[in-house]
Amino acid sequence: MIYYYSGTGNSAYVARKLADKFGVDVVNIGERIKTGVMDAIKDDTVILVTPTYCWRVPRIVEDYWNQIEVEANTLYLVMTCGSGIGGAPVYEEKMAREKNLAYGGAFEVIMPENYIAMFDAPKTAEARAIIAKADKKIDEIADRIAAKKAGAKGAGILGRLITSINGAYYALFVKAKPFYTKDNCISCGECERRCILANVKLEEGRPVWYDRCTHCMACMNYCPVEAIEYGKKTAGKFRYTLEKVVEK
Repeated sequence: MIYYYSGTGNSAYVARKLADKFGVDVVNIGERIKTGVMDAIKDDTVILVTPTYCWRVPRIVEDYWNQIEVEANTLYLVMTCGSGIGGAPVYEEKMAREKNLAYGGAFEVIMPENYIAMFDAPKTAEARAIIAKADKKIDEIADRIAAKKAGAKGAGILGRLITSINGAYYALFVKAKPFYTKDNCISCGECERRCILANVKLEEGRPVWYDRCTHCMACMNYCPVEAIEYGKKTAGKFRYTLEKVVEK
């Protein structure tokens, strides 16, 4: 079984590609988190596909994993990212250890950047080229897992160093307060529907952000009229979602 969490579609895409290769189903961990479903995970091999947030598995995924029962033999992590996963292979080994699972390591899949609160997202043509390269990487990962070969388990000094700032990053930068809507908001509620943590609520026809944000960027990038901004950091930036750029 392939389990995944995805903000703007990258990890969902990778999860479905892997599921097709293995002939298995996918389970959306994000929907389980949102709806409070705490069903146990019971499988021989668990493949968990997630984005990389500051060179680690997103905190909301780790928190959910720690709360549920897991009965399996091996855990593999497949992590989508804009440039790299840093020291994640070392830090996330505890996800396997604390559930008494063998650790199959972590695999990196570079996908189009979506974190427009800090970076620029690639536009359609560039994003499609990145995804085409990722398709080959996904095939390689599937072959390695099928052959019971491990992903990365270690990391260099630089990888460990950059990943060590994860706690400070969440404390200093993961804030919802800078989000706001412009006058072209159409009160469609897409931002509310997309928020995995129910952190966005429509009040008197306009979205209001509370204090549970994980910076997945789904509310902003899925807004159909691009009415949502994050302070002064996102003005004029391309809003990336997987669905927007893939070939139909």
